[in-house]
Amino acid sequence: MIFDFNGTLSDDEPILFRIFAELFDEHLDRHLTQADYNRHLLGHSDREIVEKALQITESHGHDVDDLLAQRKVRYRELVADDNPIQSDTVRLVQALADHRVPLAIVTGAQRDDVHAVLGSSPVGELIEIVVAEEDVARGKPDPEGFLTGARLLGCPPSDVLVFEDSVPGVRGALAAGMQCVAVASDPSPELHAAAPAVVPRLSAELIDHVRPQLRNAELRRG
Repeated sequence: MIFDFNGTLSDDEPILFRIFAELFDEHLDRHLTQADYNRHLLGHSDREIVEKALQITESHGHDVDDLLAQRKVRYRELVADDNPIQSDTVRLVQALADHRVPLAIVTGAQRDDVHAVLGSSPVGELIEIVVAEEDVARGKPDPEGFLTGARLLGCPPSDVLVFEDSVPGVRGALAAGMQCVAVASDPSPELHAAAPAVVPRLSAELIDHVRPQLRNAELRRG
């Protein structure tokens, strides 16, 4: 099983929107609305978000790496005292780990951000495979990250289920030949159209109906 990170495993999209809105207001003189963020930036890597913003605003002379460094500092400050991985999500990951389901994260986030959150969550001890922005040449919706995740898991793509929260993520998972479930409490029409299935949130109850199959698979693996 593969989890997207921002907005899926980690309930931090409000944090990211706040950070990018502040950065764009301070450095690009651009007011970023939630609708603009959801329509143009959600689901893309951090670097792609900054590059897209610079292109949209026709801003020149700004250092992408400097803006990313500022974003990283603010993100780590905001998640330090309030871990964004929710308790229901922790219980789902723990249940999957108990059944020895291979687990990975495939994300457009920077690796340091992922580990900053995982380091203070029980999930960090259960998911060792992380494919981050630095590990791929092409971000979602390109399937590269998902295919890399499947290879590291030692699973054929067709045996992998992905949880995603964005249209680019869903399209990337499906392009990799994987099954995909979108996670969104208020999914957009575009997400509904792209995703084979949608659930409002992650919780252990999502796997209740397949626990017998998970137990059988666990026994076959010895």
